[in-house]
Amino acid sequence: MTVLPMFPLEHPLLPGEPLTLNVFEPRYRSLVADVLAGDGRFGVVLISRGSEVGGGDERCDVGTVAQLIGHRVRVNDQIQLACRGTDRLRVTAWLEDSPYPRADVELWPDDPIGRDEWALARIPFTSVLVEAQALYDEVSARSGRPPVTLGAPDDLPPTEYTFRTAATLPLGAADRYAILSAHGARERLDAMIRAVDDVLPILRDRLDR
Repeated sequence: MTVLPMFPLEHPLLPGEPLTLNVFEPRYRSLVADVLAGDGRFGVVLISRGSEVGGGDERCDVGTVAQLIGHRVRVNDQIQLACRGTDRLRVTAWLEDSPYPRADVELWPDDPIGRDEWALARIPFTSVLVEAQALYDEVSARSGRPPVTLGAPDDLPPTEYTFRTAATLPLGAADRYAILSAHGARERLDAMIRAVDDVLPILRDRLDR
């Protein structure tokens, strides 16, 4: 077990994603000071109920380790952090906020998946992703907005592929948390199919107007 400072947010951080935080609450300025004095790591979890400011929130137990890359002090003593998600974590016990949230955590690697199983799991997901990309391309062309590129390089390992692909999808917090919480890459593909299937009718409706 490892004790990590924890930063609850209203949006899940996925492994590999960049994260920018503007810190102004005194308790989180204390967290930043301890992170800077340590190895630069802290945990990020989704708030299931409540808000980021003021405390009293309820927190999910699956999250991501964030690695601090850089920081700067802004006006009014706000601290801007540049971070990147690294490993997935599970909270085994929440500790007393003293003064900021802390938890006992363990890293949670994906369940293993064989090459043949992975290849078969990719087939239905690729079909959905291709359809979503075509709809986004048409929406972008009609609206004049910059094109959106979905997906990640096909030759990435399963875990990295699924998280990098998920980061490109226009999903809400609940869908992102379901993807983060999936036991392995195959289950994560299934979660992404369900999430993208919910978005496709919205895109089709935009094109029909």
